[in-house]
Amino acid sequence: MAAPMDSLNILVLVGSPRNEESWTYKGIRIIEEKMREIQPVNFEYIFVQRLNVPFCDGCLKCISVGETACPDYATIGPIAEKMKKADSLILGSPIHTFNITGLMKNFVEYFMYQRNRPTFFGKKAVVTATASGGGHTVVLDFLEQTANAWGCDVVSRMGISSAQMHKPHYLEEVNLVAEEIAKTFIEKINKGELGSPKFRHLMNFRAMQNMSRNQKDTINFRYWEERNWFDAEYYTDARINPFARMMAGYIAHKMRKGVRKGNQKPYR
Repeated sequence: MAAPMDSLNILVLVGSPRNEESWTYKGIRIIEEKMREIQPVNFEYIFVQRLNVPFCDGCLKCISVGETACPDYATIGPIAEKMKKADSLILGSPIHTFNITGLMKNFVEYFMYQRNRPTFFGKKAVVTATASGGGHTVVLDFLEQTANAWGCDVVSRMGISSAQMHKPHYLEEVNLVAEEIAKTFIEKINKGELGSPKFRHLMNFRAMQNMSRNQKDTINFRYWEERNWFDAEYYTDARINPFARMMAGYIAHKMRKGVRKGNQKPYR
């Protein structure tokens, strides 16, 4: 008899004010059902609306001192621990006025330190977005970039139209996509290999490298220095496309040169 497969622990962050009534939640439940058909999984849902976190005021104490210095760490800290312990993450948000919800954006603000001091390397993630109209690409891109900046490998994404979910043929299409995502997600989690960074990931690394280099006497600087990231080409030893590496290095050099000369201009 074959040995039973280990159960995977998936943490889901839902950025909808409608919680279980939202299509964001219902769409992710379809992915969950498809995953259960392949391997045992434990899904835990965090509904951001129920956290009642006040607006992040941008004090940046999480960057300069440490995340525990956040005025709302009593709420954010336990969620951060759950994120750290989970095998993988799913981030989902509905689309409000063609963008991410204020709830989800505010929640992500509290994890700015995770962008500065990423730790989720090798952790896989899926991102989802729902809307009755458009805006899927903007929200999916934002969620993917956020998870990537935390150190996750985003292995798949799904955007659905809530206005079409009552139509059997559309629901069938969603189920097919969810089935494909479930297979890919489980395969990538079980393999556990580091994903190869794309050019935009390299540029995010270089931008954070330049910024952290100028943050002397902060936890960020010490974190980067301890890991020798100031002299690295990326956070991990994952395979990097040679051309992307060269271009990212060249652009980063130009950025540093511009900062030193003080010839940066306002964006227009």
